[in-house]
Amino acid sequence: MNFYLLVRKWYPDYRHAKLQKEKVFQQLFPDRSYDHQKLLNLMSAFTALLRQYLQVLQLEKEEHTQDQLLLRALAERPSAYPVFTKETANAHQTLEGLPYRNADFYYQKFQLNRLYFNHPETDQFNLSKVEYEEAMRQLDRSFMLDKLSFSCEVKAREKPLDEQYNIWLLPEIRAGIADYPVDNPMTGAYLAMLDLLESGNAAAYYQLKELFENNLSSFHRQQQQYLLQSLINYTIKQGNSGDGGFVFENLQLYQLGLRHALLLEHQRLNDMTYISIVNVALRAKEIAWCQKFIEDYAPYLPVHNRKDAKALATALWHYANRQPEMATKLLQEVSFLNIYYQIQARVLLIKIFVEAGLQGEDHTELILAQADAFERYLRRNDKVAKGQKEALLNFAFYIKKISKLRLEPTFPQLKAELRKEMEQRNALYNKAWLLHLLI
Repeated sequence: MNFYLLVRKWYPDYRHAKLQKEKVFQQLFPDRSYDHQKLLNLMSAFTALLRQYLQVLQLEKEEHTQDQLLLRALAERPSAYPVFTKETANAHQTLEGLPYRNADFYYQKFQLNRLYFNHPETDQFNLSKVEYEEAMRQLDRSFMLDKLSFSCEVKAREKPLDEQYNIWLLPEIRAGIADYPVDNPMTGAYLAMLDLLESGNAAAYYQLKELFENNLSSFHRQQQQYLLQSLINYTIKQGNSGDGGFVFENLQLYQLGLRHALLLEHQRLNDMTYISIVNVALRAKEIAWCQKFIEDYAPYLPVHNRKDAKALATALWHYANRQPEMATKLLQEVSFLNIYYQIQARVLLIKIFVEAGLQGEDHTELILAQADAFERYLRRNDKVAKGQKEALLNFAFYIKKISKLRLEPTFPQLKAELRKEMEQRNALYNKAWLLHLLI
């Protein structure tokens, strides 16, 4: 207990200097010299208790698991058969009261029926064919929904990772779904998602979006989050390919996720999601909404990177609001620890210097120095994904090329050729902005 009370004081900063092993031991045992093995034993015992506590907490959340455990315990006691049948009926009633029908729902129903069928006190000869057929349908429905769900996850890997999967029974499930209809919109949502992942066409996107919005309350939270993220991923891809309409679609989906708290986990907003929302809001020219979002959701960011995330978001907002001096000042005052933040900060500074040059200020040497430094940073950094690194290196390359060519008297004649060359580059970060420089 003393160990727990001591550690709890420093939540969530468990890297605090006062939590060094020697200092912790001294506070627990002020009259003894440091005993490393004793502290290890204490930590092991505490960890074991913590595991049990977390298991109990999780079990308290999972009422259906509690029901299953109770029924199994009763099933092992033949004299408790009347209580067993009553509790089985109660468990069925609880399941029927749920607002959604997912794979787990059908599997729980199947398990309850199977447990009842196989109880030694159940007269199996009095069980009807209808009861067994219904149990089989429940198992089929559970399998189909899980298979469709995981097929979507697997299919989502194919294009970005250049992988191909032959999914056993997926064609048969698609062909036979009408014979085993799952009476909830999740089946249609999974089928629409598979169509979207395989075809990538806008019609499949709008079909999935309509299913999602019209049946939001029919899906449990995990399904809501999964469907929303799939829609968001598609709009990001389309927006990045130059379809401006999907930038607004992307923002609307993020706003929907915020309204329904689908982007929050335990009252925490992922900092990468936070920055992504800022970027898409600024691309959609929602400057005022973005400013309010930055302030309202900063408190939901993880403590360890809240300051950096808000600083980067604010710098991006100043840049979009035509306040480059404010953005530059903020970027130069903060030492970003996150690699993603460092990349965004470097790109933003380069863009600010380039745009200042378009206004008549000669920043050519500074731009070239920044671009060279950015290239060295990228080549040294093995934590940047290969595809992203290629696009960023191409960005730095063309920044330097444009900056140098601007000094040439023939630049106006060279712009068309350079623009065509850049348009043919698939991996090019901020392509639209770079092309705009050549107008």
